[in-house]
Amino acid sequence: MSINLDAAALANLIRRRESSAEDIVGAYLARISALNGWYHAYLNVYADEAMAAARAADLQLRAGVDLGPLHGIPIALKDIIDIAGRPTTIGSPNHAQRIAAHTATLVRQLQRAGAIVLGKTHMVQFAMGAWGTNEHMGTPRNPWDDAVHRIPGGSSSGSAVAVAGRLAPLAIGTDTGGSVRVPASYCGITGFKPTAGRISTEGVATLSHTLDSVGVFAHSAADARTVFDALVPAQPGEWAEGFHAPRFDVRGMTLARLPDEFLPDVQPAVREAYEDSVAVYQSLGARIVTVTLPATLAHFKAVTGDIMMTEGAFSFEREITDMSLPVDDSVRPRLLVGLEVPATRYLAALRERDRLQADLLQRLQGVAGLLTPTTLTTALPLEQVDHGNAPVHYTRIGNLLQMCGLSVPNGRDANDLPTGLQILCPGGEDRLALFLAEVYQHHTDWHLARAEPQAEHVPG
Repeated sequence: MSINLDAAALANLIRRRESSAEDIVGAYLARISALNGWYHAYLNVYADEAMAAARAADLQLRAGVDLGPLHGIPIALKDIIDIAGRPTTIGSPNHAQRIAAHTATLVRQLQRAGAIVLGKTHMVQFAMGAWGTNEHMGTPRNPWDDAVHRIPGGSSSGSAVAVAGRLAPLAIGTDTGGSVRVPASYCGITGFKPTAGRISTEGVATLSHTLDSVGVFAHSAADARTVFDALVPAQPGEWAEGFHAPRFDVRGMTLARLPDEFLPDVQPAVREAYEDSVAVYQSLGARIVTVTLPATLAHFKAVTGDIMMTEGAFSFEREITDMSLPVDDSVRPRLLVGLEVPATRYLAALRERDRLQADLLQRLQGVAGLLTPTTLTTALPLEQVDHGNAPVHYTRIGNLLQMCGLSVPNGRDANDLPTGLQILCPGGEDRLALFLAEVYQHHTDWHLARAEPQAEHVPG
């Protein structure tokens, strides 16, 4: 069945004339119709437009016009991204009637590359939360447990669920403190956070102009790279696989891991998967070194919080200060804190960010990438969420220090829930990060697993 395949395999089917873009888009739309009521991944589905675009894509190929590896491939967009004539809610009923005047640059780029937009996905209100909950517009369901409503991760919750639930082979999200990597980990898929600014944010609503990145959800790092290549063509001199090392070969490369003191409270299954992942790279010839971070996890949280809350309060001051507007209880209080941060503390946080970045880069001299768990635990039941303790202990480091990275599936716990490995690289080394993830996935098969709903749990 085509919906079980990754984007690269779908592209091969189209080019070999074994399937058509119309057939593939139709299959995804049928699955969305059957399961979106259960998964709650999509807010709006553009079925007619998607089918028309698919038929046009097939006509182009028959006429010899091939736009590249995304030609005819469906993709979902987080509802923080503008499409002209369509609402962009940013996860809030306050914006349900906000109709975009222009289409975001990244959407135009994807469409020029042949991708077909299926619709807009649910998200955490104002992108402010890593658990994935939304009390006013609904919380998507993690596809790995049909009996218990578990958190999908956020804030790009619907985009992650769309890919994990096979309601799209690819999706776009945004990541301010882990909002692509955290849901990717919880939902057992690949989530790529490029260096901030590499993918255009024109037409994408802002939470934190310092920390925001646009990211990609996919079944594999190879698919994420294909999307990134379409949005950010490689520049001369940029690291590329095969240039510094043969494909899938990490011999002679150095990778860093965390010491025990930076792994407190990690769920045993997550820790075991992390150690196994480090061992995979070591078995492939990589040299593993232990690197101590330049500050405690608590310090990273404090510095990131001062920047994110201050800039987030600036972005959404009207909504959080007007108590008549429906703002989630998990969102308003945390953003209101940002209004109380003095300018001196905000500027001190930016300066401390620069100091920490320079310090870590020094510690990572000669190191290709830093390996960490993505989250402390696997996906929790909805009722166990603690909004005062976001699951971004390791991911926020990447945003604060302007790094790039991915979360890739690397194991399961006793409840068959996915665990995630985070791979971080210095800013600008996006294709190196993708290469390291592709190496891991070439030698493991965790990313090949697919969640499948059990009929006894799914209504209808």
